[in-house]
Amino acid sequence: MFKQLVLSVTNRGKMTIPSSKSTIRKLVIPLFLTSICSISFGQFPGSVDSLYAFIKSNSVLRTTVNWKEIDITFNEQINEAQSLHDTMKSFVSVLERLNDVHSQIYLNSQFYGHYPNFADSILTWLKPLNDKAISQTNKIHSELLLNSVGYIRVPSFQVFDQNQINNFAQSLSDSVIKLSGKCKEGYIIDLRLNGGGNIYPMLSGLSLFLGNKTIGYETDVHDSIVRSWKIENGNFVIGGYQTSEIKTKQNVKFQSLPVVVLIGPVTKSSGSMTAIAFKGRPNTVFVGEPTADGYTTSNGYFHFASNLILNFATNYVADRNINIYKSTVNPDILITQGDNFDNLIEDKKIIFAIKWLKDR
Repeated sequence: MFKQLVLSVTNRGKMTIPSSKSTIRKLVIPLFLTSICSISFGQFPGSVDSLYAFIKSNSVLRTTVNWKEIDITFNEQINEAQSLHDTMKSFVSVLERLNDVHSQIYLNSQFYGHYPNFADSILTWLKPLNDKAISQTNKIHSELLLNSVGYIRVPSFQVFDQNQINNFAQSLSDSVIKLSGKCKEGYIIDLRLNGGGNIYPMLSGLSLFLGNKTIGYETDVHDSIVRSWKIENGNFVIGGYQTSEIKTKQNVKFQSLPVVVLIGPVTKSSGSMTAIAFKGRPNTVFVGEPTADGYTTSNGYFHFASNLILNFATNYVADRNINIYKSTVNPDILITQGDNFDNLIEDKKIIFAIKWLKDR
């Protein structure tokens, strides 16, 4: 029997499990993992049948596949498995049939999952961009462009305990406020290097732009709303759970300021969900390229044994107007490549963003 729990995961695979509580909440801490690691021979902890049944019953993608075919293939692979590694490959095959790139199985300090393959011609430009995103983890960057446009780069946040969440959320909010007196034209919020992590400091830190209101939802396989996302007193609240505690004075002028949101192919998971929170906001335009495909699901963490945890896609995410995002977040204005994070004024997307803001 599994138990749902809260945990945090770094982009390098380290895991921190908070102390137990009488009531364990499901949290959305999406992440991006880059490889599948094998483990040595050993006994599978818990029940293979229970884990398979859970995946079959709870995947948000479960209605997109033929389960009779998957049942036959899975049973054949399990019966032929000679090692724990073979067993885990059987589960990865199920995720592959579901085309679920956002779920992972964590066993004996290793991750297993199904991840997309890219042609060499795509990897030539995509890998350096992804490497850049990883290098900017936890590094908020803000500056004033051309003396009138505020620029805020929101990276992946790999933070875990409550103090870390509060500190990063406060730092992001402070970065917005620091530029506010000089941003006559508006703001650029850059999510192109946001590969996921903890969404709590992202949405709390950007709450000035979002206002105290509902900013999104989670929906189930039948497109029914199961949980709401709100900003309350400047803090992100998910399903009634307040995720942070920052000090910020809400100002209605921020909610109407022109904002350009930049997205791209390594924007994924909580980076994509942060973008979704801005969908439907007035005076907002999305510029760049579609976000990474398959990372707009809301994931929960489920504990099957002391060394077996499933990070699993159970819901989709919808914007404030209940538009559901089942694959990518798309830009309003498509501009491919041309990224220049070392000299922002020469960046193709930022050049367009500044022009859009000045022409309003």
